[in-house]
Amino acid sequence: MLQREEARNINDLRQEALITELTTAIGSRILVIIESYPFFYVGRILEVESDTISIQVEVCNVPEFDNTSLRTHIDNIQVYFVETPENPIPEIRV
Repeated sequence: MLQREEARNINDLRQEALITELTTAIGSRILVIIESYPFFYVGRILEVESDTISIQVEVCNVPEFDNTSLRTHIDNIQVYFVETPENPIPEIRV
């Protein structure tokens, strides 16, 4: 018989781990690639509320979104990279 934790859906566990990691990174810079428009952006994590992340965008593939705030549901994130002192996000020019 499965233990209670093992019986949980793997997608729920993945989402919970992602929310925890992104919440820990509030205030850090992040590069986000999503499947839908505007496709990618770099900015600073402002808030993680439930399963949605708010980012103050520095640069985006759509220049009109530069210096704006975007909210993204974490299920839409295809790839992300949180900057660390050892691994900075390189300057991106669109």
